Amino acid sequence: MSVPTATASDPLETWVDRLRSQDMPIFSATLAAIGEVAGDEASPTSALGTIILRDAGMTARVLRMANSVFFRGESQRVSTISRAIVVLGFDTVRNIAVSVALIDAFLAGGVRERVAAEMARCFHAAVHARHAASARGDASPEEVFIATLLSHIGEMAFWCFSGEVGQKLDKALRQSKAQPEQVEMEVLGFRLRTLTQKLAREWALPGLVVNACADGVRLDSREALVVAGYRLAVAAEGGWDSERARVAMRDYAKVLRQDIATVTPVVAAHAREAARIAAFYGCEDAAARIPQPTPGSGVAPAEGGDGAEADPLLQLDVARRMTALMAARSASTAVLDLALEGAGRALGADRAVLALVAPNRAQLAARATEGHGAQQLMRHFTFLLAGAPRDALTELVDHGRVIDIDADHVPAPGLPSVARLRAALGERHQILVPLHAQNQVVGVLYIDRAPSRPPFPAGTQDALLHLAQLAGLALDAAAAPRRA
Repeated sequence: MSVPTATASDPLETWVDRLRSQDMPIFSATLAAIGEVAGDEASPTSALGTIILRDAGMTARVLRMANSVFFRGESQRVSTISRAIVVLGFDTVRNIAVSVALIDAFLAGGVRERVAAEMARCFHAAVHARHAASARGDASPEEVFIATLLSHIGEMAFWCFSGEVGQKLDKALRQSKAQPEQVEMEVLGFRLRTLTQKLAREWALPGLVVNACADGVRLDSREALVVAGYRLAVAAEGGWDSERARVAMRDYAKVLRQDIATVTPVVAAHAREAARIAAFYGCEDAAARIPQPTPGSGVAPAEGGDGAEADPLLQLDVARRMTALMAARSASTAVLDLALEGAGRALGADRAVLALVAPNRAQLAARATEGHGAQQLMRHFTFLLAGAPRDALTELVDHGRVIDIDADHVPAPGLPSVARLRAALGERHQILVPLHAQNQVVGVLYIDRAPSRPPFPAGTQDALLHLAQLAGLALDAAAAPRRA
């Protein structure tokens, strides 16, 4: 296969033609079909489903993304593409399909260092941009998310399929002190973001992708959401406590029209959310590259040490940050992450679990864990509910009971059994409180302490219930119909 060079009469067109016909033909054909359906108002919505259903892998991944809390909120699970279109809307499902197809094409091309790095930036940026869109009352934050995710497709496509020319540009970028776009012009004869614009038009991607690549984006525009999210993601790679990151945070706050104190607690949760979403798309390498705030960076919460005691000030700070996330209309998953963090660190627990009840209410299983042996705890915190005999766990889920048992608890006749809980998690001081949303128990917050430590002090149960109540409010808000 011949490789385009910067000596071609029109190097940009040469690259577009190569990607269209040689490196990404299947993706181009899929995009063309989706674009044709989207552009024909007379075309039935079932036509989009037919295109997606041609590829079993795409169908499974589109349904997986459609059922993620990030897109679906807390509404009913969808099991068919046609139902996903009804629940999420034609445009959202189309955009999910486009992003899945694009990532599949890059993964098939062999993800290289710069491709993985660019994917990480785009996932990270997309979560920040979506939050900014939601905070500013944008009618479609999901569209902003997808547009940001696709905002550097030219860069990713180039680095994935560039061969020797890519090696030449990579070397030049590493050695030159000039701006990257200047180096790109010298080596390639065009800027990579111009390639993004060209491909976005070629593949009929949302206009927001094209416009976000333009020079001089206005601060009050939707394009500014994309640009600010990406700048924040890039700046974080140099450390969240770097001057560049602080400047990017200030710029991000201006786009949100909020003060820096309000924005700062949001960012750490979004970095974690970005890594989770990248992994959900199947991009584990990109997920691992997303920089997470660390203690002392001014963004991440303070770490609790081994055997740490409850910290009332940290409890207040966690509750404040959860409230700030809800006020900023962040994804409910970010609030849930903070609830778990507060349960584990602010309350002086050895271990903490956020568990959710399955949609069919047949099982209670851990969604995330904190503390010692977190991965092992993730495997053990799974309990059947359907058909299980009455015990403390079924009472908790069915009737919202609180479980608070000391390490030396002795079962009393007539009380619900804690045998399953003890068998799975050991004999510790354990507190479990229900998480309510939409007038039912949808999850559980769990904390424990080893027998070698003093029991949880008085007031711990109330503090844990407060975190669960805030998390429930976030889930209720996510499930509420969005106003136009």
